[in-house]
Amino acid sequence: MKNIFTLSVKNWKNATFFIVLWFVLMNLLFVVSPQLSEVTTNNQDDFLPSDSESVSAMKVRFEKFPSSDGVPAIIALRSYINSSTNQPDTERTNLGILNFVNLLRSDMAPNSISSVISPVEDPSLSSDNISMIIVNISGSPQDENFGSTVDWITNETKNLENFQGISYFSEIAITGPAGIFNDAVKVFQSIDQQLLILSITFVVFILFLIYKSPVLAIIPLLLIFTALGIANFLAALLAKTFELPLNGQVTGILSILVIGAGTNYVLFIVSRYKEELSRYSGEPDKWQAMTNAMSKVAPSITGSAGTTIVAMSALTFASYGSFRALGPMLAMGMFIVLLCGIFIIPSVIVLFGKSAFWTPYPPIKNFFQTKILKNSNNSKSSIKKVSVWEKIGEYVVNNPKQVFIVTMLGIIFATVPSFSMKPSFSFVDGFPDDSESKIGYKMINEGFPGGQLSPTQIFVKTDGNNINDGLMDIEYLSAAISNTEGISKVYSATRPYGDPSYTLEGILDQGGSRYISSDNSTARLDAVISGDYLSVDSLNLIKDLRKIIEETATNEFLYIKDYEIYVGGDTAVASDTKTSIDADILWLAPVSLLAILLVLIILLKSIVAPLYLLFSVIVSFAATFGLSIFAFQVIFQHSGVAYATGVWMFIFLVALGADYNIFVMSRIKESTDLEGIKKGISKAISRTGGVVTSAGIILAGTFGIFTTLELRELFQLGFAVMLGVLIDTFIVRALLVPSMAAILGKRSWWPNKG
Repeated sequence: MKNIFTLSVKNWKNATFFIVLWFVLMNLLFVVSPQLSEVTTNNQDDFLPSDSESVSAMKVRFEKFPSSDGVPAIIALRSYINSSTNQPDTERTNLGILNFVNLLRSDMAPNSISSVISPVEDPSLSSDNISMIIVNISGSPQDENFGSTVDWITNETKNLENFQGISYFSEIAITGPAGIFNDAVKVFQSIDQQLLILSITFVVFILFLIYKSPVLAIIPLLLIFTALGIANFLAALLAKTFELPLNGQVTGILSILVIGAGTNYVLFIVSRYKEELSRYSGEPDKWQAMTNAMSKVAPSITGSAGTTIVAMSALTFASYGSFRALGPMLAMGMFIVLLCGIFIIPSVIVLFGKSAFWTPYPPIKNFFQTKILKNSNNSKSSIKKVSVWEKIGEYVVNNPKQVFIVTMLGIIFATVPSFSMKPSFSFVDGFPDDSESKIGYKMINEGFPGGQLSPTQIFVKTDGNNINDGLMDIEYLSAAISNTEGISKVYSATRPYGDPSYTLEGILDQGGSRYISSDNSTARLDAVISGDYLSVDSLNLIKDLRKIIEETATNEFLYIKDYEIYVGGDTAVASDTKTSIDADILWLAPVSLLAILLVLIILLKSIVAPLYLLFSVIVSFAATFGLSIFAFQVIFQHSGVAYATGVWMFIFLVALGADYNIFVMSRIKESTDLEGIKKGISKAISRTGGVVTSAGIILAGTFGIFTTLELRELFQLGFAVMLGVLIDTFIVRALLVPSMAAILGKRSWWPNKG
């Protein structure tokens, strides 16, 4: 195995071959792979299992209600208040609505606008001083003209501020599924560019600060970016080939992971390479030095990357599509970085030779030399510097039990806030405050029941029967849903405007046909949830509603036979998403931990050390999770924590948390074999302190770049991983793991003798 790790640094021919092969591979993938943006989607229902009820409901909607096949954009309108009456200026509001609706229905409007529902025609769309116009856009958000249609509507709403010399409304905003999706696309487009600029700047600055060498600051980074390019090409190719759903966050997360991990590997390699060069009394043999360095550090890098790869790969079997797709993509990205770290980075560094360490500051001749002093006898002796990490190492090995107890008490205390977590399922709630869709979202919630923005849709599908013959059954179902606690109103074929009508003539006059499919086989009911339609209570309401619907249909349906009923809409999608994530958590956690444990056992060739390393990773995650929840809900005042973020935090922190422990434990094993337990542990902490600290700061900093974004979900993920990496770097790696190693001594390496 060691021969593989050192294959690229045997001589200049091998090094050149691997570098050329690397760039040939990148260019080949560039030719055959699609762009990553071409295979991404932001539709949440695309990530659910195909047998989810909300997905089935969506299919019925597209099949049976083609007139509504599309995505609604909701124009939220706030009326002026008449200064004399202190009431909304109804006349001005209605005139503005009529003028704008006429424009939306005219030949000037895009052909993709399939229908317009006006509050003047449907009084339920007006409440107090808030009104809304529903504009249905045909097709899919992925269609080329979808975004342009939403932008056209947005631009035209500005005319309402001065239409025919009159300003009709005090506030206007576009929201609804179409507005939210359009804003999401724009947010993610700006994110990618921002992340790349900030990550490049940060990594170059830190590397230059550490090495004072422009070569070591730039060359490794360029190679890491080629790894990122290869990872992106492969991700797009795999997503297209296997039809995997990737959301708009994949590029940002993949970039940060590759850059952060790749930079860490550069630090580990350079640190050990410098150490091996310093062993030469004369002119160092750079090829042999790098061969020695890679034989020592490459197994740790491989094990470190391996834990992340297996943890991410476990997500392949998840039911939730975001985990099932993004997890393997990140695993593949880490594998590419691993190949770059083993074969490319050391090849480039060794080819540069001494020039890789060139710096305009201290003379290069002193870079590898040990400073010496002349004592009173005029003999030379090495200056003994006692570093901070050496002092910490000595204290830990001399007081291991006290260090362990105090550290664990702090970790336990840090976990307490996790029990007060408030989950959030609202995608738009995580948008920047100035996003138009978020502004409109708040306006609608202000004037209407929370579910008015996105009603829960119930479809009653028959097997070729005429649904008109069973309108009484539809009314039974409408009444049962309407009487359910948490439902404010129900719209259906028998309740076109929310109030029941029992004659076919009256139903048709009121537009009840909108709720019956063209082939008369399927009926649609829209249930408006009274509270926040994406709250935990609303998601639980969906489960209750499905039971009520099933019982009502079973007991009350007299005329409709051979039917299927599906509950869909955004609330149902969120409920099914939560169910899917909850089911995945139950097996993902133990499987991921078991996989990581097996990697540690193989790498360290023992059982005891991997067990307490895994323990350290788990408690580190628990502390990070608790402190993150406290920060999100108390310090940053977030309304909730994105539900899927908790799972991503677990996967990232458990996988990445093992990295530095592997590096430290490998060095502890190497040192204790030569110098005994206490001295070996102390020396290992001293030798790894600087490089691991630097690596931890870089990895934490790259993920911390997410905190500069206004998208709440990425902010929370970035903050949590940043915090977790810092805890691993300064507490777990420096205190907890060494104290356990000191307490157990040679037993750490059981069943080996150690």
